Amino acid sequence: MKTARIVSLSALALWLCACATNPVTGKRELVFMSEQQEIALGVQADPSIVGQYGLYTDEALQKYIEDLGQRMVPVSDRPKLEFHFRLLDDPVVNAFALPGGYIYITRGILAYLNDESGLAGVMGHEIGHVTARHGVQQYTQQTLLSGGLVLGAILSPEMGRYMDVASVGAQLLLLKNGRDDERQSDQLGVQYATKIGYDTQGMAEFFRTLDNLSGGKEGRLPEWTSTHPDPGARYETVSALSKRWQSQVGRPPYKRDRESFLNRIDGIIFGDDPRKGYRESDHFYHPELKFEFSIPRGWRLQNTAAQVVIYTQDQSLAVILRVDDEKSGAAAADALAKEAGVTMISREAYRLGGKQAVRAHFSDSQGKTISATFIEHNDLVFAMYGLGATSAAELRLVEVSADSFRELTDPNILGKQPIALKIINSPREGSFLDVMGQYPPPPGSQLTTEGLALLNGLPVNSWIAKGQKLKVLVRGGGSS
Repeated sequence: MKTARIVSLSALALWLCACATNPVTGKRELVFMSEQQEIALGVQADPSIVGQYGLYTDEALQKYIEDLGQRMVPVSDRPKLEFHFRLLDDPVVNAFALPGGYIYITRGILAYLNDESGLAGVMGHEIGHVTARHGVQQYTQQTLLSGGLVLGAILSPEMGRYMDVASVGAQLLLLKNGRDDERQSDQLGVQYATKIGYDTQGMAEFFRTLDNLSGGKEGRLPEWTSTHPDPGARYETVSALSKRWQSQVGRPPYKRDRESFLNRIDGIIFGDDPRKGYRESDHFYHPELKFEFSIPRGWRLQNTAAQVVIYTQDQSLAVILRVDDEKSGAAAADALAKEAGVTMISREAYRLGGKQAVRAHFSDSQGKTISATFIEHNDLVFAMYGLGATSAAELRLVEVSADSFRELTDPNILGKQPIALKIINSPREGSFLDVMGQYPPPPGSQLTTEGLALLNGLPVNSWIAKGQKLKVLVRGGGSS
């Protein structure tokens, strides 16, 4: 009771001193974070987001995203806030924002957009989340529920140093915006994009594409459909907002810029990039880092830019593979014992597939055994952590994958290429199906010809003019 009383009094004190004016609405609202703290939160979380997804390494596209975003900042409701725009190397159709001015666009969403006005509207939407401080409001609600402990752990240097930086970004992404916030950001996205000269009907048409994509079987299910309002209804809403804001701003003509946008995304990777690692049966291959290892039968896999995780269906056992910061396996084992608060039980050096390796066992605060194998490969140290083992048999099971780690030498796998989006000029006039019969999607794209129509934002029965720009998919090429 005493603890609850202290927490309640603390919350009351925060309530009395934490009201601020919302930059968008001009209304006073309860927030437990100053602008300086908001910026610090984004600064701390950004590396974990980039580490998880990776940046798409096309400098021209990165600059394009940055320049387009920065053009909207001066017309936004927080023109003095420093914004940062990132193009992530992720195939899922998604875009999101973190507090403090961090905006993320995936290459997956670029593939399904069909003009620059649609991209401007999407980016304006994410800017709107920041200007309206939606993330800060979500954090305030979380703080009220947790007595301030979660927020304190991230913002306090004393507590924050004990948290893995990856958990900061993960916590922020779990705080989903409500549908009212999404509707407000739609309005702000139209407003900001219109003010810099775009006809955001392109944004409305993208929502129609999302509606078809989420309701059909083609391509990847977009992340936006899980937390955002119905995309079909948003098409009507954004269409009406576009007309209203164009009338209010009153500086026609408003542009769509379809041709220049398509030229910019010509060659972008579509879907998963096998060069960054892929599963085939019970084996994992990573052509870029030139390694492979086996996966126990029935185990699942999650592959990100930061790490590879394999785990049992009930999630009781897992193996995490990541590149360690240390220069040798022995140093990595010592660092783990020193920094993670675990006790080293044993350590041995041995040869694994011609590589120098160190196997160490640790005991955590709950008495559970952690197996860690550190493998020196191509001037890097790969750490494979076996977690969850409570018996000798389970310990051996989590070490099987580590012991199967080998250098990848198969030239066919090393040379595996991703699927790329290519922009063509239709060689003739005709129906979409007739024209696209010449450009069937390559195996592994998970798209049919009907899916290509969706990718182009066109009805499958569309009539195509000669020379009309179209998206097709080809194996090979593309930046990474």
